[in-house]
Amino acid sequence: MRVKRQKNFRRSLRFYRLAHEIQAPYKVVVDGTFLTQSLQNKIHVREQLPKVVCNDRVTPMVTNCVLAELRALGDRGRGAAFIAKGYYRVKCGHHTEIGAAACIKEQIGTTNERKLMVATQDIDLVTDLRKIPGVPLIRLNMSVPYLEEPSTASKAEIRAAEKTKILPQSWELAKLPALQQKEALAAAQAEKPRKKKGPRGANPLSCLSSKKKAKVERAAAAAAAATPAASAAAAAAVAEKPKRTRSRRMGTVTRSEAEERSRSQGGLGSAAAGAAGEACPNNGCCQRRRRGRRGSAGAEQAQQEEMTSCVWETSVDQRPRNYHVNFPDMM
Repeated sequence: MRVKRQKNFRRSLRFYRLAHEIQAPYKVVVDGTFLTQSLQNKIHVREQLPKVVCNDRVTPMVTNCVLAELRALGDRGRGAAFIAKGYYRVKCGHHTEIGAAACIKEQIGTTNERKLMVATQDIDLVTDLRKIPGVPLIRLNMSVPYLEEPSTASKAEIRAAEKTKILPQSWELAKLPALQQKEALAAAQAEKPRKKKGPRGANPLSCLSSKKKAKVERAAAAAAAATPAASAAAAAAVAEKPKRTRSRRMGTVTRSEAEERSRSQGGLGSAAAGAAGEACPNNGCCQRRRRGRRGSAGAEQAQQEEMTSCVWETSVDQRPRNYHVNFPDMM
């Protein structure tokens, strides 16, 4: 039974939390009747209230009017008044004390804006608070405190709020005629029979000619369009183009440019032209590896070899293979 009771408590707390935003820490207003009966049944209110709200934080509260009513009972309410003095005091604002039930009703109001819970055993007060939506009530069943299920007024308010969410709002009513007309037009178009599609033809992309074939055809047409005179002129231009000779010293030059450079060099050019096609007159000095020797005889021979001019070329337009020119002024 205890597990089922806790399950019902959780369901009720979930309802108040979602519908009326009543959540921990819970503020519970306790009246004199609840304190008196709990004292008779030897119930520790501060310890038992958290069990009712599923072990969440609870703040027990009393008003000045409740405390004054307990003191007015004399010996019967002395113990309950002593317990109530340790609870949080709510300032009700009454200069002259009124009844505890009337004071609690004023604190609750018509909408329970302060999100209070009420623990009471007063039947008249319970009946009045059940008519106010969003007021959780805690009662005592012999020695067991329990949380009542949400009242009919609380459930009715939630149903009305859900119904207003379903119905169209005021700003939506102005757009309803146009929306209804649009829906009617869509329904009329849906009723019309759809035209069946016929057989499909070939893919136009698959009917295109090959690009490679078209390229070959264009090249053949261009060759056929060329005249014999134009082809002869192109061949003559190719034949007249001077041949360039690659040389390490002169770079890439033509035959005529190489001859002009050789003439401009003076004696060097004449010596090269006279020696063209002849054998090396220096007993093959260009083919002999020079070996330097220490001493006066070796120095004189090296100096003679440096002063000589050796030209070994096959032709002017080709790359010079063995061409040694060593003059003192060019060193």
